[in-house]
Parts: sequence; structure tokens; C-alpha cells
Amino acid sequence: MLKHPRHRHWDAIVVGGGPAGAATALLLARSGASVLLLDRARFPRHKACSEYLSPAATPILERLGVLAAIERAAHAKLYGMKVVAPSGAAMSGRFAADHGHAPPRPYSFAVSRAIFDMTLLRAAAREGADVREGATVEDLVWDRGAVAGVVVRSGNVERVTCNARVIVGADGLHSVVARRLGLVRTSPPRRVAFTAHVAHVNGVDGMGELHVGRCGYVGLGPIGEDVTTVALVVPLAAVRGRTQDFRRDFFAELERYPGLAGRFERRRLVRDVLATGPFAQWARRPVVDGALLVGDAADFFDPFTGQGIYSALRGAELAADCLIPGLTPGAGSPIRAIMLEPYVRARRREFAGKWALERLIGLGVGWPALTERVVRRLARRPDLADLLVGATGNFVPARRVLAAGFLARLLW
Repeated sequence: MLKHPRHRHWDAIVVGGGPAGAATALLLARSGASVLLLDRARFPRHKACSEYLSPAATPILERLGVLAAIERAAHAKLYGMKVVAPSGAAMSGRFAADHGHAPPRPYSFAVSRAIFDMTLLRAAAREGADVREGATVEDLVWDRGAVAGVVVRSGNVERVTCNARVIVGADGLHSVVARRLGLVRTSPPRRVAFTAHVAHVNGVDGMGELHVGRCGYVGLGPIGEDVTTVALVVPLAAVRGRTQDFRRDFFAELERYPGLAGRFERRRLVRDVLATGPFAQWARRPVVDGALLVGDAADFFDPFTGQGIYSALRGAELAADCLIPGLTPGAGSPIRAIMLEPYVRARRREFAGKWALERLIGLGVGWPALTERVVRRLARRPDLADLLVGATGNFVPARRVLAAGFLARLLW
């Protein structure tokens, strides 16, 4: 609760305690800034997520100082990705491959968000961030045209105004900060995900799997201790039409996919089905006077490529790099948008190719005939499959697979 906070004015207030928020708070606090981190949840808590960290996330975890803790916790290692078309045709790509771009390790980590988020939050607190759980941000405070603070409601319904030089909106897909700033934009295709933890799934072999259907897809991968995250992604229209209950019919829906039939037992569900979405949402601009957005609050495309956690962690580093020089001791005025332009440019350099790749794959998944053609082609060309999987793993430059020559080889 915020009844008697240590400060009424911080250098930075971070809204959201997920990977983007915790990593941003950690880095800012490490630099000596006074940081308040607020989240309405109480941790540990589960989250609807693929729970996959792409290979390029590993060096970031090391820079944040949490890699050893992740390695000690329950986790799984994924060595590549498999994609299965609606007909059952399949292709596989591995991270360690002969394409000239070595991953940091030949595998990526997969770990429950209940463990991962708690690890990052504890690390942020150790660096000096003031972490407050059960604190809901309801509104922004403005001063002379700039964001200057937040209105917070704690568990006892008390409302407190907290001020800071900069507000970091890291509160996810349904960001209150982004909505209050009027920056949210959406576009098709829009989809919703239903995720669950299932024990003892047959055929899990150290590879992430993506099974494409006629009107949706399923992603699954182990997260340690013989538990697998399973995510069913369907069009928003199917959910709004209320033709079926996807939580109740979760396992029946999985049976519709050729590569999944017979692999699950309903009694082995170890975490209730959670929902998230709709996707394809982003902020028109990630900065304003006194505030910036990071992670899913800034952009959230279709999760087919599983880049969300990497983007959150790398975006936090970019935000901190921009903010730290401006958070000089003794200064009290809000950080103006002009001072945040380096963050805008850095995000564009870092993510533009990945955004294009995500949109391209997301559109292709909604076109079954195209998916069939590409998967069959990649099954015959494992070198191309390895390159594409490396690009989705964030260690192969996206431009290599967005080049006209590569795209042509996918089809002919």
C-alpha cells in the first residue's frame, strides 16, 4: 500500500511489474535514480504467455544479473522450432546452424512467468527500486502540458498521488498509461489466446512447436518439470460470436490439429486456462512530455514468433539508456519528449525489421494455402528453415529473411 511511501516524488515511476517494467526499474535504480514500481497484482502470479525467451534474451538476462537465478529455477531449454501446417506437413529449424550467425547459446530458455517475473522483481528491489504490489494506477497527473505523476489506489481503496520526472508505462497489452495518453491503435488481424499448463504432454522433445490450423494456431513448449505451456490462438470474431466456450472446449480444440491429436489428457491440466488479447495493438507514438511506453504497452503484435519477452527486456534497456543521462540528481522538472527522441530512434533501429517480420508471418498464418506452401518448401530446405528460425530468435538480422531473394525461395 502507499499510505506512507518513503517518497512523494521519485525520479521515475514505473507502472507494471512484468519483464518490461521490472527490467526498466532495475536498470534505473542501479544507476542511482529513485524508482517506484507499481503493479495491481500480487506476485508470484501466472500470466497468459508463451513463456519463451528467444536466444537473444540470454545476454540481456546476464546484463541484468538474473541469468544464474533463471538457470537455478525450474526451466526448459529449447533448441529450435517446429512448424506444422494444417495438413500435418512439418518443418524444423534449429538455433545452432551453419548460416553465419551463432546464437549466444545453442538453446533458448523457457520458464513460467510466475517464476520469471518474481525473479526480475526481486532483482529490481535489490538494486533499490521501491516495489509496491496491489497498487492500481487509475489516472495520470498533468502539470503544464506534461505528465507529472499518477493517481494510485491501494488495496484499502485509499487514493494517493505520486509524482515523478518521468512515468514509464510498462503495464502491458491493456496499458492504462497508453489509454490515458490516447495513443492506442489497432489493426487486423486481431486474435485472442487461451493458454494453459499441461503435464506429461506426449512427444515434447526440446523444440518449440507451432501448429497452424484453418482459423487459428497452437503454440506449445516445455517450461520445466515435465510441464508444457499450451497456447490456443483464435480470431477475435470467433470469441465475440460466442459460438463456443474456448476455455471449456480447450482440449477438444487441440484435437482438431493433426500434430496434436492424442497428445493431451484433460486430467493433466495443472493450471487453469487463462485468456489474453485481442492482439495487433500499438501506440501511435511511444513518448510524450513526461512519459514513455515500453514492452507490450508500446506494441503487441501477433505472438506467433514468441518475441514478446525479448522485446520487453531489450526495450527496457533502450529506455534506460535514454533516461539515465536525463535523471540528474537535484533536477525536478518532467523529462520532455524532445529528450526522449533517442529512445524513439533506438526502438526503430532495433525493432523495425522484427515488426515487419511479425506482421508478415501473422498475415501468412491466416492464409492456410500459403502456410502449406511455405512449410513444405522449408521442409525441403532446412538451411532456409534454420535461417528463418534464427531471425525469429532475434540473433539473425531480420533483413536477411525480408530480402526479396529469401522470400522468393520460400515460394519457388
